[in-house]
Amino acid sequence: MKTLLSRILGVPKTLWTFVWPLVTKQAGSTLVVLLPVAYQIVKDLASNNNISSSEKRQQAFDQLIDVAKNQGITAATSLINLIIEIAVTNFKSTLEK
Repeated sequence: MKTLLSRILGVPKTLWTFVWPLVTKQAGSTLVVLLPVAYQIVKDLASNNNISSSEKRQQAFDQLIDVAKNQGITAATSLINLIIEIAVTNFKSTLEK
């Protein structure tokens, strides 16, 4: 993966060797903290039939960003979206059982 990114982005492999563990550690710790929160947010919003799916998604995003900021976590929009999608998938899988 690092070699592929090095080729695509033109970043020297030695730089990736240093940066890659930091990136994966940060993303992993963010997931550990925010995923349970996102699951609860998704679960709470699922019962609200008065708003559309896109409004639920925006509310989940806004709430999760607020929690992240309160926890001192700076996360990219794409990571927040990924966490929400994982929470939604997990929530839907519990409904199917």
